Amino acid sequence: MRIQFLGAAETTSGACYLIQSGESRVLLDCGMFHGPEELKQRNYGDFPFNPAEIDAVILTHAHIDHSGLLPKLVKHGFTGPIYATSVTSDLCSIMLADSGYIQESEVERKNRKRSRRGQELLTPIYTVDDAYEAMKQFKRMVYDEEVEILPSLRVRFRDAGHILGAAIVELWADEGDKTTKIVFSGDLGNLDQPIVQDPTFITEADILVIESTYGTRTHENREGRLERLADVVNATVERGGNLLIPAFALGRTQDLLYSLRVLQDEGKIPVQNIYIDSPLATKATEVFQKHARVFDYETRSMIAEGRSPFEAPHVHYTETVQESMRLNSVSGGLVIISASGMADAGRIKHHLKHNLWRPQATVLLVGYQAEGTLGRRLQDGAREVRIHGDSVKVAAKIETITGFSAHADQGALLNWLRRFRHIGKVFVTHGEKASCHGFAEVIRDELKVPVVVPKLDESFDFEGAKVTSTWDSHYQSLTVPEQFAGVVQVAKGAEIKFRGAYGLAQRRYKIDNRFYTLFNLGSARHFFAQLALARLAEQGKIEAESMGPWSSEPVWEDVLRKLVPGRSPWEVVASEVLQPAGLGQSAFYYLDQLPAAAAAGYTTTQGGQLVENVYAVLREGFEPQLFSTAHDLRKLWNTLAEGEFLEPETVKSILNPYRAEQDLDLYTVEGQTPGAHVFLAGALQEACSIIVLSNGEAGVRAVFQQLITLSGAGR
Repeated sequence: MRIQFLGAAETTSGACYLIQSGESRVLLDCGMFHGPEELKQRNYGDFPFNPAEIDAVILTHAHIDHSGLLPKLVKHGFTGPIYATSVTSDLCSIMLADSGYIQESEVERKNRKRSRRGQELLTPIYTVDDAYEAMKQFKRMVYDEEVEILPSLRVRFRDAGHILGAAIVELWADEGDKTTKIVFSGDLGNLDQPIVQDPTFITEADILVIESTYGTRTHENREGRLERLADVVNATVERGGNLLIPAFALGRTQDLLYSLRVLQDEGKIPVQNIYIDSPLATKATEVFQKHARVFDYETRSMIAEGRSPFEAPHVHYTETVQESMRLNSVSGGLVIISASGMADAGRIKHHLKHNLWRPQATVLLVGYQAEGTLGRRLQDGAREVRIHGDSVKVAAKIETITGFSAHADQGALLNWLRRFRHIGKVFVTHGEKASCHGFAEVIRDELKVPVVVPKLDESFDFEGAKVTSTWDSHYQSLTVPEQFAGVVQVAKGAEIKFRGAYGLAQRRYKIDNRFYTLFNLGSARHFFAQLALARLAEQGKIEAESMGPWSSEPVWEDVLRKLVPGRSPWEVVASEVLQPAGLGQSAFYYLDQLPAAAAAGYTTTQGGQLVENVYAVLREGFEPQLFSTAHDLRKLWNTLAEGEFLEPETVKSILNPYRAEQDLDLYTVEGQTPGAHVFLAGALQEACSIIVLSNGEAGVRAVFQQLITLSGAGR
């Protein structure tokens, strides 16, 4: 049996685990990535598997970071069942359609600009119609019932206490006379959460995959968070401002309505007009009310007493854009609960734009704020932010209450873990890197069981009690010099065979290199210039003969500059290579204007001192340099191998000078510049690629040569 962690590994989004048992291939969750732009780009690329070969999907709950790519999966060939609880199925019917609408709207907005610039138009990840098609494949499950979904697989859903309908998944995989029990925690809730039941305790697991969103943190208790909420509301009322609460439409909005109703009924806050300014939250609340029979006892009692938290004269659900816009004309006295929960999209951004500059206003953050989001920037104390292209001063009071999180904190996670009588091995997922590794250490100390923090795309083989990373088994002899800083990756088509990140991207800030770190390609950018020239020649825009043979060694950017006058080489490469090949993470940057995700180059002076190479003067002078990621370079190689970006014969002609040996089907593009050294190598057959990206100069060639040998590339 094998499990591959295709999402939610050292990150909180994109949950997706591929389980292979015998002939069966099953996905647990198929979520959308959020956070840094480099991570979100994975939403647009190909799946690292063939969707048509997946037999079934098991869905833990309706949040988009767990369900958001299901329509894309169906669109690209998946025809099997999607198993989920009834509540999750009903919530997905609105969540996925809303997500499809967002994709369409975003692409329409971007295409207006691209059309004016004469650029190739984009297509959405999926549409509303794609979402409706995906819903046809949902199969409704009930809690606590064991069901055989495939000849070798049985599954049981247990209440996770996270949001309504969320499930812990117990999976039994039969291989020969051996049965392995795998438990996926999904997203676990705390005890005594409003509306939902408490999480179900599980007692046995050969393999446990557990979330760690708050694995190193502790929430306020229930009473504490209500007191804090009352303080925030009353302080805002006293200042005469509006209270803005970015909140997830599903779960968090309903929890807030419950808590505000309790405080009002107890006389701890005044009765104020509360506006739910999110069509999705309105629909989600309707689904909640439809399934009121599964609410916890307290919420059912409130409804029976006529104190429904979702229905009251002062609770308003805005429907139209005009109603939403009218709220921005009111400077105080309103509570506005609006999506998105991380303030990264949706109507909340308009309200923030109109209120952040007001010192009377308050922004209350009540959920996890991922790295790279607007909510996280506000939480971290930003004095100014950009919203819809405009700079907005932050004068409003920014408050955070962690107790509203639907995720269990460290104490609750440990409380759930301690109920197990047997755990064979634990995999810690669904948390930022520090949280995953920190919680893994806590589990080792507390439970004395083996714990692994999987890397994104890493696979593990299970044979009885033996668990082996396929990355370790094939690449365990790889020796990476201590001074090496960078990212390495070996892939076969869409499948990642091995990936590693080493050293620091930014030494002064102690920022680690990650798989999505941007690296300077140095002289390898001339290869991109060749591709741009070949594209222009195939389109008949330049004469192929004017370029000279590919086997010669001119400065290809100079050739591009000569044959395409009036446009800079980087503009041509961007329009002819980066955009049509879908390399969304690649771009040209000046060395003193690098984005946060880019690695700073480090070079050694004549005196032997390692220094940051910010103002490297190349032969071309102070011109922008091409930066890319391992993800994009793999995508480029696959695109060349497919023969659609350029004619296959053209590709071979360009690559022939890069061929290592005549008896090897292996091509190697090397790039260097002070403070950077990179390799892009591969074979066109089966689109095998080997990538080494470094923001230093030490040990790069040695690492690359080892990967060539270990992968057996080109042979």
